[in-house]
Amino acid sequence: MTEQQHDESKLERVIRKIKRCLALAKSSNENEAATAMRQAQALMREYRLTEMDVHLSDVGEAESGVARAKRRPTWDRHLSSIVAQAFGVRPLSRQHWCRSTCRMVDRALFVGVTPAPQIAMYAYEALLAMLSLARREYVSQVRSGERRSAYSPETAGDHFALAWVSAVHGKIHELVPRGEEDLSLPHHSSGYGLVAVEAQDKALIDQYLAGREIGKPRKAREVELDMNAQIAGLLAGQRVELNPGLATSGQDQLKLASA
Repeated sequence: MTEQQHDESKLERVIRKIKRCLALAKSSNENEAATAMRQAQALMREYRLTEMDVHLSDVGEAESGVARAKRRPTWDRHLSSIVAQAFGVRPLSRQHWCRSTCRMVDRALFVGVTPAPQIAMYAYEALLAMLSLARREYVSQVRSGERRSAYSPETAGDHFALAWVSAVHGKIHELVPRGEEDLSLPHHSSGYGLVAVEAQDKALIDQYLAGREIGKPRKAREVELDMNAQIAGLLAGQRVELNPGLATSGQDQLKLASA
């Protein structure tokens, strides 16, 4: 272990200890709470840490294993955006040189308070696999003449995929507890508490990304969509069933199935 790795490991242990103290500082026992807060403050002073530094250690990122040789299509980026919105994470695209394929690739990236990025990535990749399969089948049907379209099969497939994402949008939000639905989380006991937590997470994400060069999203071109493809995509999306499940590890995971 290098000296830098040792220092980082030591800092991680200190941050974990500070977090435990801050948790105890919320105790109903006033003496215990005061002692824990003094210990947390002493450690922060000793290691020149702020409470923001401590909370920032909870922010992480998850990168998709699915890479595209070209820029991710609009429907792919729309899918990552609605998943990110549901789980309170920031959706980004990461373009980088892939050594194994010797070319530039584009991947979805989620940034947020752990474990939200990992859960969001699980949902995104599961939905992306389902959508990609449904789109391929639709493109094949247009190509064979089974489906009619004034557009090329690939373009019609893109229009199908956009409608599919729109249909699944509301279903994804229903998976995530909101307000008083999740009684196991004290801060979700009221709408105000939920907004406060979401605002805090957003501030942490903004701080985590501060200083990074993030490109602005391109404006989507206004195009006339294939009505037949849209209807087919909406119907296919409405048939998708999303069921929340609890993993044995204690972290939420999703079971997705197509009806």
